[in-house]
Amino acid sequence: MLCMKRFSIPNKSSSIDSFIASLVSSKLTMPKRKQRKVEEEDSTRTGTPKIDLISTLPDSLLCHILSFLPTRCAMATSVLARRWRHLWKDLLVLDLDNSKHSPYYLPGGTHRFIAFVNAVFAQSKAPHVKKLRLACDIPRGEKKTIKTWIHTVVGPHLQELYLDLSLPCNEFGNRDIKLPEEVLTSASLESLVLKGHMVLTVYDGFVDLPSLKNLELDLNYVDPEFVLDGCWALENLKLTLHESFPLNASDPPVIQMPGSLKRLTLIQADDTEEDLNDIEDLVIDTPLLEYLSITLWARCLQVSISNYPNMVEAHLDIDQDKEQVGWMLELLKALHQTKLLDLKLSTMECLLVAPAFELPEFSRLLNLELEIPYFNSGFLIKLLHNCHMLQVLTLHNREKVSTVEPEEPNCWTLPMKDPDCVISHLKIFEFKGYQDSADEHAFVAYLLERGPILKTMKIHAHRSLGLKYKHRIRQELSTIPRSSKTCKLKVT
Repeated sequence: MLCMKRFSIPNKSSSIDSFIASLVSSKLTMPKRKQRKVEEEDSTRTGTPKIDLISTLPDSLLCHILSFLPTRCAMATSVLARRWRHLWKDLLVLDLDNSKHSPYYLPGGTHRFIAFVNAVFAQSKAPHVKKLRLACDIPRGEKKTIKTWIHTVVGPHLQELYLDLSLPCNEFGNRDIKLPEEVLTSASLESLVLKGHMVLTVYDGFVDLPSLKNLELDLNYVDPEFVLDGCWALENLKLTLHESFPLNASDPPVIQMPGSLKRLTLIQADDTEEDLNDIEDLVIDTPLLEYLSITLWARCLQVSISNYPNMVEAHLDIDQDKEQVGWMLELLKALHQTKLLDLKLSTMECLLVAPAFELPEFSRLLNLELEIPYFNSGFLIKLLHNCHMLQVLTLHNREKVSTVEPEEPNCWTLPMKDPDCVISHLKIFEFKGYQDSADEHAFVAYLLERGPILKTMKIHAHRSLGLKYKHRIRQELSTIPRSSKTCKLKVT
């Protein structure tokens, strides 16, 4: 299923893009007489006749290759030869991207792009469309045109739909767009991405997407509760909350994640104000979850969490009041089986000022990344004691940008017992924003002296420290005896 990754991993088609581009450019720039002469010389030099392998491929395979290209590039191959002239018209995948950041942006205004897309649909001979990617700005008065395009591709064979549309406000100041009912009740749709400056109008009981595996919602406003209720088989969800969520601030929303989820990304967009919207109930009862990423500072009044025995990777950027910090601690305990744990600055600030709590044992954790508001060696050693298998540790001291200050200076104390990971598993240590405090220096020296299998230690000094100071740090750390004879120290 190569073509399934066309929209989710754009770099996947880079080699095909370059191949087609070189093929087109060589055919266009080289005269036919000279082209034949070059081919004859190649045949004479190698002693074998020159074979045009691509011409031996069946049309179905050529169409499959072209489906990895933006539609404009696929159409450009029509100049290669007579056989290629109408090949693109049989494509079952349409990639129509006219966003301003796209390398295939069509100059001349949005009306020119609309005329181009109309021509594509008018000349297409494909019996149906499996995948549509449409990204563009829609001028005022062209909303019906967009709906016509969507109606054209919607059907029992549509598997992937990607819409990134920017609509101007109407006379009432809104950007409402109502998708065709067939889109939100499609039995064949497996991936749905809706992005852009628009509002999606959805009614209770309107959504029924039994085959949907991937859903991404990044709209000005959409009530995720109504959408998620109709996605029974959903495995990957990326949900972005904007300032207009919820539309009625007097009625805090409930967000319940489907239990079938394996990947969840929940993002509160930067255009939201800190204390604007509360979430009445956030339900993440998803025991199959393997990947979790949360960026959230809206207050969650109630959170329901399950255990995540299959967790592989977790990224937490959560800021909550002291009254709500309890659910963060419960979430941390539920993530005890993860292999990668990334705690951002806001999360670490909450944990460091939280009432005394017992850290969970991360029995499978291999990679730990921490953004810390200030250096606290006591907390770090305590955490390392609970990460028995840890192989990679990354610290980023963000003290200069943090408003949180320790109640009293933190002084290094040699632990009575070395953490298991330090003496048996830790291979890579990276420290960003190193300020060379006594506590930091002692912690780094401890890892060098007690880490027998440490392979790499990278120290990135804080940008405020000059070159001479960095050179002194390098010299001082280089004199520390190392338990590992293969450890490489790098100070920048």
